[in-house]
Amino acid sequence: MLQGVLIGYNACLMPGTETLIVEENSQLLAFLLTSFPHLGRNKVKSFLKYNSVSVNGRIATRHDHPLHTGDQVSVKTNTTQPSEKEFLKSLVNIVYEDDTLIVINKPSGLLTVATEKIKNDTAIHLVNEYLNSGSGRREKKIFVVHRLDQGASGLLVFAKTHEAKHELQNHWDQTEKHYYAVVEGKPQEETGTVISYLQENSRMKVYSTTRGGAKHSVTRYKLVKSNGQFSLLDIHLQTGRKHQIRVHMADIGTPIIGDDRYGAKTNPAGRLGLHSYSLSIIHPVTKKRMEFKTELPHVLKKVIDSKGA
Repeated sequence: MLQGVLIGYNACLMPGTETLIVEENSQLLAFLLTSFPHLGRNKVKSFLKYNSVSVNGRIATRHDHPLHTGDQVSVKTNTTQPSEKEFLKSLVNIVYEDDTLIVINKPSGLLTVATEKIKNDTAIHLVNEYLNSGSGRREKKIFVVHRLDQGASGLLVFAKTHEAKHELQNHWDQTEKHYYAVVEGKPQEETGTVISYLQENSRMKVYSTTRGGAKHSVTRYKLVKSNGQFSLLDIHLQTGRKHQIRVHMADIGTPIIGDDRYGAKTNPAGRLGLHSYSLSIIHPVTKKRMEFKTELPHVLKKVIDSKGA
């Protein structure tokens, strides 16, 4: 039987919008019909027709759109309210916003920025859509401050001005970044520090090396919970290199679940087991320190709460 778990999003959901987490692979229409049994088939199909459904932050209209375990499906069940801007706001999953910056909780599977093949299914595109909704013109622009891997979820900061972007990036060494990582097995030490020099090969795979020219990288970790088969680690990044956590976790023999690129053998959550849950930055205008936090996604919590092997 198809199942969905209703969740709330940092108070950014408004009456008339519901968000569910997919617990079994399925197709979108079948999932919606099961999740809203009190509504008629025509009503549910109208959600798709009028762009009222999103999957992982992206509008979905096809009945056979594939859903995977851990996907987040948002449905604007009230077709007259909220407004387009309010609905887009719920999709963006805003944690904080002011005149200078915007902080979102990016879902797993969504790129931060566009690639040659993928232009619109990105966090930056979704934020731009939200900022410019209802204006009729593209008057506002958002600027990338940092990035998260496509498979990772969690806190992502964008700036609303060039000045804010440069101010944040110039003081990025003062940023405190914490991640949750669900890994295979259990580290030999419950707390530890992984130090290496990271380099990227021609296949865009990062690895630890002793060769000159590589980037010095430091990752601190602490065991939060283990069920024998999988462990939840609290990761503190002291440097912010590409794929740093993924490589360092593989280096100590506990690759992140779902990360077959770096040696994982399992994928119990149907996604990469990495979530940026805490971010502390210096505000580019007020110069005050601000801290943002999100919870461990339900699908990852379910893995770590299982009995294990």
